[in-house]
Amino acid sequence: MGNLRIAHNYFTSGDYMNKDTLTTFDHIIVGGGASGLFCAVILGKNLKNSTIAILESSDRVGKKLMVTGNGKCNLTNLNLSSEMYHGSFRYCAEKLTDSCSPEFIRSIFSDLGLCTTVTPSGLVYPMSRQANSVVDLLRLSCNNHDVKTFTGTKVTDISKRKGKYILKTTKGEYACSKLIIATGGKSSPSTGADVSIFESLKKLGHTVTPLCPSLCPVKVKSPYIKSLKGIRSNAKVTILINGKESKSEVGEVQFTDNALSGICIFNLSRIANTAENAVISLNLAENMNDEELELFLTHKIANMNQNCTAEEWLIGLFSKMLNFALLKEAGISPQEKIGTIDSVRIKMLCRVITDFRFEVIPHRDFSRSQVTAGGISGREIDAESLESKLHKGLYIIGEATDCDGDCGGANLQYAFATGYTAAMDIAK
Repeated sequence: MGNLRIAHNYFTSGDYMNKDTLTTFDHIIVGGGASGLFCAVILGKNLKNSTIAILESSDRVGKKLMVTGNGKCNLTNLNLSSEMYHGSFRYCAEKLTDSCSPEFIRSIFSDLGLCTTVTPSGLVYPMSRQANSVVDLLRLSCNNHDVKTFTGTKVTDISKRKGKYILKTTKGEYACSKLIIATGGKSSPSTGADVSIFESLKKLGHTVTPLCPSLCPVKVKSPYIKSLKGIRSNAKVTILINGKESKSEVGEVQFTDNALSGICIFNLSRIANTAENAVISLNLAENMNDEELELFLTHKIANMNQNCTAEEWLIGLFSKMLNFALLKEAGISPQEKIGTIDSVRIKMLCRVITDFRFEVIPHRDFSRSQVTAGGISGREIDAESLESKLHKGLYIIGEATDCDGDCGGANLQYAFATGYTAAMDIAK
């Protein structure tokens, strides 16, 4: 425990130099998140005689990693598939699924001393189910390999001079031969997310694809949304673009006062926030086809007192407020006697239940997003090494690249795999 306390102080002090000096390292990593820390560990293990530094703009490293997976840190997914990735650099994720597999990443963490556990669906977590176990282990490993970390050190400009990269920061200037960009995206700004370095990369000729929040609630417009706040319901969720199906997910939908949430919604949020004329359709009876649902509702009416209300008719189907919303959308008053509801209106209610629609309101609020879609264009990065195709010795890894994944360990797997791949290319 004493060693961990020392490591914590070591990684949060950030006062290693005078502001007016130029401090030189062999390798500098900008960003102390998942990909940056993992890259530093691999570099430290393989380059014993090199000097390595991490420059982190916030007051400590690993802040976003601490809150991933609701603080449990879903490290990777043994059932990962290439379909879980998106963006212009998704082909890199596809390559890394083979060359730097989830099993391999898990084995590296095991070598570092992390005990992990696997859920029946293949999700890998630290046995402690605590993200700080992962962060502390990475920080301690960096410390053991003499990786210097400068916190509260924001990079404000990058230039090249005599074969070296010169970094202007809020705490002086640094120089290095190999520069690794691991700054992440704009998501979770409370953890210190900062993409201002993209402006420096633009000056170096790189292209930044448009950034938008992903893995987040989707804002919607509906007369029913406020009344449904707090309700949860399983559904098949389909996003429609100009009336055509784009992608579907199945899972639990959570209703908030102005948005739809839940993992299935998160996995559609990338499309929702980038497309125009998007609509989300909920099939709330995904385990029934239309004929079975109509038969069920007709049978209920036949076996009830005909003076019962429509509200009473739907008891046992969904929650009370959701039943109210569905009836109103179908043009049926909750107080109407069921004896007056004919087959035409039963069919209408069935259509509403299987296609309950919400107009999407695209947004650029990153405060509730877990991941940023967009980043440095994949066309400008070598997928085999993560080295820039424009500048030798410049590497771009993790969420700073234009590649983002679905929920379920895909994004951390990509962060670790790109960090490992870049480090091994530098070390060869």
